[in-house]
Amino acid sequence: MSQWLHEGLDALAAADCAAVERRLAGPAERCDRADWEHLAGSLALARSDLPFAVKHFQTALHLRPDFAVAHHALGAALRASGQLETARASFERAAELEPEYVDALLGQGETSLELGDHEQARDCFEIALAHAPDDVRALHGMARLLRAANAIEKSIACLQRALRMAPNNADLHFELGLSTNRAGDTQAALDSYRRAAELDPEQHAAMVNLGLIHLAQLGDAANAQQWFERAIRLCPDSVAAQANLGIALQEQGQFSAALAHYERLIAAHPEVIEYRWNRAIAHLYQGDFERGWADYELRHTRGGRDVRRRFPLPEWGGGDLGGRHILVYGEQGLGDEIMFASCVPDLLRLAGGVVLECDGRLAGLFQRSFPAAAVQGAPRDAERGWLRAHPQLDRQSAIGSLPRFLRRRAADFPQHHGYLVADPARVAEWKSRLSERNGKLNVGLSWRGGTLKTREAIRSLTFDQCSPWLKSRSCQFVCMQRGDCADAVAAAQGLGAGLAWWPQALQDTDELAALIAALDLVISVDNTIVHLAGALGQRCWVLLSHAPDWRYGWRGERMPWYPSVKLLRQTRPGDWLPVIESVTAGLGRLERR
Repeated sequence: MSQWLHEGLDALAAADCAAVERRLAGPAERCDRADWEHLAGSLALARSDLPFAVKHFQTALHLRPDFAVAHHALGAALRASGQLETARASFERAAELEPEYVDALLGQGETSLELGDHEQARDCFEIALAHAPDDVRALHGMARLLRAANAIEKSIACLQRALRMAPNNADLHFELGLSTNRAGDTQAALDSYRRAAELDPEQHAAMVNLGLIHLAQLGDAANAQQWFERAIRLCPDSVAAQANLGIALQEQGQFSAALAHYERLIAAHPEVIEYRWNRAIAHLYQGDFERGWADYELRHTRGGRDVRRRFPLPEWGGGDLGGRHILVYGEQGLGDEIMFASCVPDLLRLAGGVVLECDGRLAGLFQRSFPAAAVQGAPRDAERGWLRAHPQLDRQSAIGSLPRFLRRRAADFPQHHGYLVADPARVAEWKSRLSERNGKLNVGLSWRGGTLKTREAIRSLTFDQCSPWLKSRSCQFVCMQRGDCADAVAAAQGLGAGLAWWPQALQDTDELAALIAALDLVISVDNTIVHLAGALGQRCWVLLSHAPDWRYGWRGERMPWYPSVKLLRQTRPGDWLPVIESVTAGLGRLERR
């Protein structure tokens, strides 16, 4: 590379575009023409004039096909314009021409990571690190790759190593926040995001993530609101910040402010689905079902992709079925399918016939509960040859769309005593087994629910927080918690109490339903156990965070979906003590039904 080009690129690195323009305006004979085109392309790239940058780099390569630096620069311009495959080929060519060209290897690795080609990305980052073990960009890329592969501890170690070389790199602190949060270290994630925001006051993404942690993991909507507002001042078009600001408002009970916020956003950006989705949740939260269900249909197209399941039938629009046969198909999680199945009895009265496709784990339970329906348990992505057995079908509906027509007002929710039916023989066996345990009240207990993405931290209790209940003399407890509960069973024994645990029964939904039906009471946080208990008509106390999921409503001891369920709510975010004390007092008053 000529000295003339070196000096021009140095001027660009110093952000002195005027100096580059003067060099380009000088006599052409002072430089090789390929160098001139490369420098002109670099200036265009610095100004984000991507078409001109690509044109100049391509001209430089036409003049000098083995110009490795120009291949790399062309890759950068193509990558910036979204042409990832072509960009990767340019980076790859630069690395072929100069095998120790670390920037080209990094460009190829980063583009491969964006394309989802983790194997090639790993190869590129490893080769780059072999040539430059302390290269911060290579360590950064490898950390992102490791996190994508769920090798979280290795990702953290990689970022910590990079930060030893570049302690004031805001992007590295941001990435460390992502990885430590995935590792479950909330405080470390908060510290990393705060440091990123301190080092780069324009780092609005760090502020959004700080808001999300306060909102979804700490249950601190007021603090979350401040972070989202800071992010919005920097980036008013940030959908994540704007949408979550509305959630922070509604989780402080400021529904009017939240709805006004959504309306302003929808008027300005009608194409943004997330704002309308959030409006739906705000309406449903307050029991305004008629307004909420319309926007709830947008659940299929959130996140920029259409996840609707496709069946070859016209959609039911809520009108008179007039003896027609309808296919109702499953969607969302197991709890959602159970809850929305409360509409199936209504549909059976309206339709000539109902075919109910569901998660295979629910098939036996649903067929027993809805004998007039034809139930088909099937994986979501399975072949659909079974449809040929039902040629009479002429309408279809997602199960989550049924309430739009059948549950428009609070009065539309039936005061049922259970619409699911557990296997009577299995219930009898469980009752016999439970009666052997000294004739006490049999109480099911579940204390964890959700995941990192679905607010596990604020939905769940620790087993130690449940320990006061185990002192009840009139109750014996059954572990309803999925996962390894050996420590909880041992802790109960250490307290001189029993905690029966049949893990195999918890893995089979039909068996679990029978066990729940055989109990006297279920005590659970928000999880699938609640849906099963409520749908079976079993008495259930639900322990709720200050801002629970919309289906529980904002206030009150009852929910419209399950009349047998009693809601015990936090009165202050994060404070479980009054809820725990309420359960303790309730157990003292409990009598067998």
